[in-house]
Amino acid sequence: MLSRSIPTECSLSSRHTLFVVTLAKLYAFICGVHCSEKDLSPDVIQSVVSSTKVPEFKPSSKSIETDENAKKPEQVEVTLDAVEQCQQDLETIVAKGSIPPELLRMFPLHFEKDDDSNGHIDFITAASNLRASMYSLETADRFKTKLIAGRIVPAIATTTAAVAGLVSIELLKVVLEQPLECFKNAFLNLALPSLIFSEPAPPIKTAISAGRSFTLWDKWEVRGSKDFKLQDFLTSVKKFHDLEPAMVVFGVKMIYVPMMPGHRKRLPQTMLKLIKPNTHIEYVDLTVSFENEQGEDIPGPPIRYYFQ
Repeated sequence: MLSRSIPTECSLSSRHTLFVVTLAKLYAFICGVHCSEKDLSPDVIQSVVSSTKVPEFKPSSKSIETDENAKKPEQVEVTLDAVEQCQQDLETIVAKGSIPPELLRMFPLHFEKDDDSNGHIDFITAASNLRASMYSLETADRFKTKLIAGRIVPAIATTTAAVAGLVSIELLKVVLEQPLECFKNAFLNLALPSLIFSEPAPPIKTAISAGRSFTLWDKWEVRGSKDFKLQDFLTSVKKFHDLEPAMVVFGVKMIYVPMMPGHRKRLPQTMLKLIKPNTHIEYVDLTVSFENEQGEDIPGPPIRYYFQ
């Protein structure tokens, strides 16, 4: 295995200018900002660069781990509550009118190698060559970069077409209600080329009680309403499935855990208030655990709760 290279500082060159100009151009397209050729002319760029004060680079104290077997640091996960709070803050800003809604729109870019005016190939050339220079690798000119980028898209398209065709064949078998032995798993490698089929095994069944089981593909459904309370949800599950819910969880949010302080006070609250879904959400999948008469935990499938 090759050892990791240490990046070195690059002296200022035309590659840096090309990188900044093409990146600014791409951001302008994404944000819907009009950008003319005059705005990106060398004279304008030179005037902007000359008046820009770049702070002195100061290396951070971050240590770089080079051992492949070293334990990776734990990443801070973004909770569902944080995402919902960001969305609410954004809706509040729009409602106040402090930012026009059109400025919050973004436009996706589709890669096109044959249109020189969009700056796609120029950006890839500048970014890849800057990185190559930092790691003392061989650089590539614009023509070679265009050839390399042009080969990637057809390769992806070919593989996608093959996978889509295989999936369509299996979907036809589902529509025609064919038996399990007619279905196939496919292992595909177009580079060899190799195409291997195998018969899938039936899903593993998890026993709930005598004569009752579920698989990974099963979901139970509960249909509620605007005034549907948590107590109504628990009663409905017990009525239709003859199981006592012991815990209700939505993502990382605990909706109902009897042993938690104050959770029994949630029983008369509505499911809408407890889950707080977005306006366009019609249903959520809840993780529910159960208990039998002996107080033992019983597994169960996810429960899809419909708000209406």
